[in-house]
Amino acid sequence: MIEYIIGSKLLASLAPKITDGVINLLRDVTDECKQAIRDDIYAYIGNFVEKYSKIKTFLFCEERRDFYDVYFPLSLEGRNKEMQVPDNPDELFAEHNFITLLGHAGCGKTMILRHLFLSACNKSSKIPLVIELRKLKGFDGSFKDFVADKVFSLKLSQNEKIFNSMLKTGKFMFLLDGYDEIAIEQKDALTHSLENFFDCYPQNSYLLTSRPGANAETLERFENYHVCKLSETQVFEFIDKQLGNGNEEDKELATKIKDLLDQSKNNPFMRYMSSPLLLSMFILTYNEHPELPKHVSSFYYNVFDTLHSKHDAKSKAGGYQHDKKSKLSQDEIRRLLEAFCFISYMQSTYEFSPEYLHDILPKLIERLKVVCTVDDIIYDLSVAISILVQDGTSYVFPHRSLQEYFAASYISHSREETKKKVYTEKFRDTDDTARITFWRLCEELDQSCFLQYFLIPSLKKYIGDLVKLNDKSLSRSENILFNYLQLTDTHVVKISDRYAIYRINFIRYNIIRYLRIQNSIVRQMFSTFKGINEKDLTLFVKRGQFHFNNKDKSKEVMEFYERNDIFKAAEKHIETLEEIVKEKENLLATMKDDSVAIMDLI
Repeated sequence: MIEYIIGSKLLASLAPKITDGVINLLRDVTDECKQAIRDDIYAYIGNFVEKYSKIKTFLFCEERRDFYDVYFPLSLEGRNKEMQVPDNPDELFAEHNFITLLGHAGCGKTMILRHLFLSACNKSSKIPLVIELRKLKGFDGSFKDFVADKVFSLKLSQNEKIFNSMLKTGKFMFLLDGYDEIAIEQKDALTHSLENFFDCYPQNSYLLTSRPGANAETLERFENYHVCKLSETQVFEFIDKQLGNGNEEDKELATKIKDLLDQSKNNPFMRYMSSPLLLSMFILTYNEHPELPKHVSSFYYNVFDTLHSKHDAKSKAGGYQHDKKSKLSQDEIRRLLEAFCFISYMQSTYEFSPEYLHDILPKLIERLKVVCTVDDIIYDLSVAISILVQDGTSYVFPHRSLQEYFAASYISHSREETKKKVYTEKFRDTDDTARITFWRLCEELDQSCFLQYFLIPSLKKYIGDLVKLNDKSLSRSENILFNYLQLTDTHVVKISDRYAIYRINFIRYNIIRYLRIQNSIVRQMFSTFKGINEKDLTLFVKRGQFHFNNKDKSKEVMEFYERNDIFKAAEKHIETLEEIVKEKENLLATMKDDSVAIMDLI
């Protein structure tokens, strides 16, 4: 049983850490300045104590509950070991000061970060500071400037010495949330800025959360941990945790859901129940949709349907429902929500200020010819339906996957000319790896156009780029390998005693991840470098340091690739891609034939 002080009393436990751990170590600083810094740290941490100690979830969206009433401990898998998220974060940082927490949408990364913050306030020897990286969007300055300004309210031009002294104490724990949410145009500059910060203040502890594939896992200092899926046993324990302490109706509901899941192990949707987010959503929707859907998109529709018109009716005495101030029908709210999600998602905007909402919503209200005010629709989305959650002065979706679903649904309901423009232009304007989940929803909802205008052309373009004979002195397979290395900017890096292969995100590489196919080039290179011998290793050591040059075509390196079958792996990669193109083209042709055949029946 996890027992922590949470709420306002939590700040009292921070006093000795701040005073003894940091403030008293400062030299040549006036008492007045020390008090101001102490107050700034209290104010910053106090904001997150208030924010994190209570929580609204899909299941409990009517009121904020104590965090530990709903928190479910998950497991982490690191190199050669698995561990449960510890009660004291100092245990997580016992061997490494730099930890990357990786996990797909809805796996529980944010809940883990909340727990680590609250437990650090209680038990850690360090002072926890949460930095939500998405909030650096539009910030004109470095990461160091952001920390100085937002955490300590320091003006670096006047207090550089004080700032450096504090951070060099090593008494801080930085919880950096959402590396994958950094705006694309800021990614390179902010990553460089982060790495400079880490280099300057390595004595502190750093935890960075991200979806896989955003290149957080390639940051050299960091040890990667992946959030484990819920095991079959944990799925049932999670249900009991959320409902077991409720009334008799909740306990009866828990029994019904567990019975259904126990009987539905062959349902393809069952694999999604290992996600805490989707499992929570299923619990919420069960009374109105007591079956497992076959598609994720159908499931998200059930969630919206439940939130819009059913949730209050089943959870309030007398069939109470929140009045909709906008007076819009469910269909009208859905159309408005789809258009809003499409625009905001394509803009990579995941947090909505009142100014943003009052800029976008009036245009949509006018264009869609619905009759309501902006304030009324904001009230309905955040209160009556609870599909938007207030986060400080801004609004967010309970999870980005809902925004992705409505954006994909908007595309599927658009005219074909619009779909073609989106798939051929807007999708190729981004290399954001987080959009892979979005692509899956698009394929479910709009398979024909998604295949015709996006997936098949993108694969053909990728194959064409790989097989180009850019170097006439090389064979086809050799050209394929070097084209791949340079298209993806693939590098091999040595981290401690192991080797890692990473690629700069680009859209065609993300499509390979989307297809979930085995990348024979990466697999063969990883296997080769994992077991590289000392003689071969000398090929990649320059001036005493490991250095992999993805343009190196020297005789010795070419023989290394040949000897280790890496050129053969390049040919295999092309064969795999060509097989997939053929498969998708056959599927598209079958869909067209089916449409014609059905029309002939009229």
